[in-house]
Amino acid sequence: TGVQTCALPISLEQGLEVHFLQIEDQGHLHAGHKPAKEGKLHLKMLVVSDEFLGLNQIERHQKIYFVLAKFLADKLHALSLETYSVDEYNSL
Repeated sequence: TGVQTCALPISLEQGLEVHFLQIEDQGHLHAGHKPAKEGKLHLKMLVVSDEFLGLNQIERHQKIYFVLAKFLADKLHALSLETYSVDEYNSL
């Protein structure tokens, strides 16, 4: 899965102005599960972008799914998202 996750930041940044991006492969937490055996990804992502300003959590997640739809079509089993604007992230 390393090759697939390496292309993920490039795909996301082509469709979204990203200030900060952190991706964690959580596949090891699901070892032995059917999707893991099939090579499906279990990812946790932290995405910081001012394109999230004025959007609620659902709209932010929808924006990420839209940008990554083609890339993740048959590769993703689970995606955990944390989304923040730059000011929100700096206030943490």
